[in-house]
Amino acid sequence: MKEGYYLIGEVSKITGISKDTLHFYNKIGLLTPDFTDQTNQYRYYSRWNLWQLDIITTCRKLSVPLEKVKQILNFHDNAKITQLLMDYRNEALRLSAYYQQVAEDILWYDQENRRISSDLNLADVQLKWLDEETVITGIIKRDVSSYHANMQEAAKYELQYAGSIQRKYGYLIDPEEMAQDRICKYREYLKIADCKYEHVNPDNLYLLPSGYYAVCIVRIVKDTADLQPLIQWMKDNGYTTDEVYAEELGLQLFDYIDDYYCEIKAHLIKNT
Repeated sequence: MKEGYYLIGEVSKITGISKDTLHFYNKIGLLTPDFTDQTNQYRYYSRWNLWQLDIITTCRKLSVPLEKVKQILNFHDNAKITQLLMDYRNEALRLSAYYQQVAEDILWYDQENRRISSDLNLADVQLKWLDEETVITGIIKRDVSSYHANMQEAAKYELQYAGSIQRKYGYLIDPEEMAQDRICKYREYLKIADCKYEHVNPDNLYLLPSGYYAVCIVRIVKDTADLQPLIQWMKDNGYTTDEVYAEELGLQLFDYIDDYYCEIKAHLIKNT
């Protein structure tokens, strides 16, 4: 065999690329040995093949897909190759941002749910000023117990376009039922992080008003909770409430309807 041609074992030794990988590249038409000896059907790789392998290895280190590597090998034009790699760079930046968001979402999910397993002071009531917030809520067009289906229908497109899983579910609850420690939900809302709600019907947007709130954490079991500390705090401080919201802690990815924690936020009205 003339100088400058190499059997597959020699190429594997020279380049460090396994024979299985070289066979695979040949099978998919990415890299075909330049010469076949007709007397014994041995296939030989040329110096040009070694140069091609160097290009392939470089592209694979950049995670360039094999189909694009094929294009690069066929171009024989460095300007075209540069443009293709720049296009791939833009895709790599998009994927990088996507996976960065995935990593942040997983961290957020972990931090949110750590709150549930942490020591929660269920008797602590705090006075807080909260800015107004716009949320997605369903229009009651079925029966009252269908509040979740109504909200899901209202939010479905926004959830499809949302770039993050970070969100909060909450409920409007009946203030009059609180005296009997009952959590009576009549409407559900959803807050999605960093969304402008461009894919939501304006009729499904609801404004949580700014103002002072009495805020506490409660454990809700079968739609009942100990709300007496909150009620007593409002009596002691001369407040009543016109709207009460129960916002779930964490984002649970399983059915936990009968036992979960919420942050109760009672919008305050000063007694006259």
